[in-house]
Amino acid sequence: MDHLQEIHAPTSLNLKYSHFGIVVVFSFVYLYLRAIEANHFVVAGLGFAIALWAILKPSEWAVEGLTMLATRLGIGTYGAGIIGSIMANLPELVLALLLIIRGQSNIAILTVLVVAGANTLLFGVVTISQTRKSGHIRVPVTTLRYESELMMFAFVTSLFLFVFNFAENVRFGNQTEGIKIPLLFSVGTVAIYFAYMAFVAIDKELNPSYSEEDRKAILMTEGLKWNNIAKFLVLGLIGVVVAGELMAHGAELLISEAETSGLEFNEGHIALIVGILGSLPEWAVAFKAKDDPELVFGSVLSSISATILFMIGLVSIFLAAIGRDFVLDP
Repeated sequence: MDHLQEIHAPTSLNLKYSHFGIVVVFSFVYLYLRAIEANHFVVAGLGFAIALWAILKPSEWAVEGLTMLATRLGIGTYGAGIIGSIMANLPELVLALLLIIRGQSNIAILTVLVVAGANTLLFGVVTISQTRKSGHIRVPVTTLRYESELMMFAFVTSLFLFVFNFAENVRFGNQTEGIKIPLLFSVGTVAIYFAYMAFVAIDKELNPSYSEEDRKAILMTEGLKWNNIAKFLVLGLIGVVVAGELMAHGAELLISEAETSGLEFNEGHIALIVGILGSLPEWAVAFKAKDDPELVFGSVLSSISATILFMIGLVSIFLAAIGRDFVLDP
């Protein structure tokens, strides 16, 4: 029963009314400026500022909700970290899908690639911060068992895409047509990621074996009741979708402004801005759980794999579903 005393199951959203009031005021100003079609840079900047709050706070609620759901279902700390990392990746995925719907496929794909780079950078930062005092990190072997295999899949995936596109370019007489991802390949990577999550969920070494007494205690915990979990999840998902819409619209405004004003502001710059904003939840989750190396590594490593295998795969499948190919302009 002792380990149940450490269960993190908040019931409060920890929302400061002063901060929320400022966000509401900013939101009304943003809607007014957007309605009157004010200066695009001002509207985009204000939208990004509101999206930043919506990414950090509601994403935190969503991660909390999923973590509590994992605890209620008997999924261990490592599995909870993986689930949290998927939710932390959700803003970028929503943003990418919205950009595709708006006809900005290049920025959508670039954004996902920027997120992959940001997550890799986060892994380096986490490693340095965790080893600063003791010079090493104690990570259970079970933590790396599945993750190392998934990272190998991610490496093979990247290598395959490089070889595939290199061969395509050679076949077309060195005329680079862009980076392509075959649909069947994307379906395979998504399937691999779902299989990975399933194996983690059923692994008895990674997940606690609750006694009947423990199970009753969990079900009686106020924070682990279905209505509380639903509150965190629903509000978190709403915030994530709103953040995605704000960033997608801001990206459109920046493109329009760049085209009309002749600024040296291309799709790569826009993808870098929105990609960094979208990757902030992973950074927040990692540093919030800095005292739990197992949870941090489960979250960070899973974020990298999720971006390469899961997010890129889903974006490719979505493009195919609406009749387009996954092709990134050279």
